[in-house]
Amino acid sequence: MAERARSGRNEGPEHVFFSPHPDDVALGAYASLLDVPRGIVPTLVTVFSQSCWEFVLPVDPSRAMAVTSLRMGEDRRFARAHGLDLVHLGFRDTSLRAPPGGPVESEEARSALASRVLLALDEVLASVSQDAVCYVPLGISSHADHLMVRDAVRALRGERNVVYYEDLPYSAHHPEDEIVDYAWALGLSPRCLDVTPLWSAKLRGLSFYASQLEPQTLPAVESHARRLGAGRGMAERVWTVVP
Repeated sequence: MAERARSGRNEGPEHVFFSPHPDDVALGAYASLLDVPRGIVPTLVTVFSQSCWEFVLPVDPSRAMAVTSLRMGEDRRFARAHGLDLVHLGFRDTSLRAPPGGPVESEEARSALASRVLLALDEVLASVSQDAVCYVPLGISSHADHLMVRDAVRALRGERNVVYYEDLPYSAHHPEDEIVDYAWALGLSPRCLDVTPLWSAKLRGLSFYASQLEPQTLPAVESHARRLGAGRGMAERVWTVVP
């Protein structure tokens, strides 16, 4: 079920941020979010908003209702604080479909889910113009949920006005040449956004997702930002189709 916080919209192309889970956009696309032109209300679409993931193993599926409620509440507070329209699509994430240590999700089940995700995102995109700018994860983590969201938007919109943000903290754990080769294989070219003056704001934004941040998450995100800044500060990187 979708749940939306509606706001009045102004003229200009919409900006729609697709987040596989609560916190993905805050982690990887915060500079892009703050860069949306004044007067345009961005939409945050959280796709896999049911979860039982906690940083204690084995994951307990009976905790799904409590964990989901907590995560959706964090997402709502982040959206309100940043003036976003919010849509929760309510799909079950991998922690519920294939908990760590349990059976692997079958290809048939994953394919069926991908079809349902495609239909849901088609409905979301039907409500925005063809000029809307769509932000999706790059997929460098090869996380099934991230790939489903990315591939669905690519299938529905092609490459026009699609911006790929780097999956964090995963990108921090990949060599730079591996990330570049991965993105180039998708036909993408990079653009770095200076996040140095926004860093304190980004940390405040991430604090809304306290239940989802391990102790090593913020240091990894900062390390990647400094790597992209190449000694001149900190940056986030997005990717678009090579002209």
